[in-house]
Amino acid sequence: MSVDLSRVRAVVVSWNSQTFVGRAAVSVPAPARVVVVDNASKDGSASEAERAGAVVVRLGENRGFGPACNVGAGPLAGLPPAEMLLFLNPDAALLDGPAALAALLAALDGDLRVAAVAPALEGDGQAQFQLRRLPSLKSLAREAFLVNRLLPQNPGFLRERYLDRDRSVPFDVEQPAAAVLLVRASVFAEVGGFDPAYAPAWFEDVDLCAKILESGYRIRFVPAARASHVGGTTMRALPYDDYLPLYTRNLLCYLKRHEGLPVRAGARAVLAAGALLRLALLPFTRGDHARPEAARAYVRVLKGLLGLGFTSALLQGKT
Repeated sequence: MSVDLSRVRAVVVSWNSQTFVGRAAVSVPAPARVVVVDNASKDGSASEAERAGAVVVRLGENRGFGPACNVGAGPLAGLPPAEMLLFLNPDAALLDGPAALAALLAALDGDLRVAAVAPALEGDGQAQFQLRRLPSLKSLAREAFLVNRLLPQNPGFLRERYLDRDRSVPFDVEQPAAAVLLVRASVFAEVGGFDPAYAPAWFEDVDLCAKILESGYRIRFVPAARASHVGGTTMRALPYDDYLPLYTRNLLCYLKRHEGLPVRAGARAVLAAGALLRLALLPFTRGDHARPEAARAYVRVLKGLLGLGFTSALLQGKT
């Protein structure tokens, strides 16, 4: 049975993504349309996307991931409205695009209560990265107190990341990464799309998944569809002392929207204890970041948790 791929609009947000964005665009099979929203890149991302055949929307400033996705998903001159929206990171690509997209569409067409579907991501660390349950106080505590780093096979972590499930069969999930995510356009509009409060990035996809589930829909993992994902390209390009305060701020923003006061208060205490623990260990351990940069990051997180504002060059005046 043939599948109508013209129902799909792929939305790719680029920010200095020249190395990857062309491959992402060409991985989406016609007649699906590809829209690349360029967040004022300083490299040739927009031109590379045009060469790959995408419709390119050039923004005059970096609005962030979520708001740029909303632009790409919204009304655009010369393009018909889409029934399905494929959010695709510039460092991701569909593998065997026609088959992957057909499998994702079949999962949506087979159950109207399924509002979003995710393929199996391939690449270094993707099995641990892609599928997660929504944040909880227990999951935050395991991360804050280094349990996941010291005991990477602990039962809580395995359950949180669905590593205790058979990944060869489909199953419902709470929060697949939006690196590759196909969403019903009607549901995306119903829940308000990506919340711009999380700009420039992080936790807007978690928030979207939570809103979808809270609205009574389901999210499905479809391993018959496959995609590649490099992962972490944006994070590695940012100073850690700018990234970590922003990440923590957006986590608290998510908790404020979806959790009650006890969980929010507990999360602040856990995050503060985790930052203090890392500061204490800095002189004795070699982490992933230079010690001065890591120290600044943890101090900025502590200040934010104490209500003194989250300092980050990425926040553009927000706290």
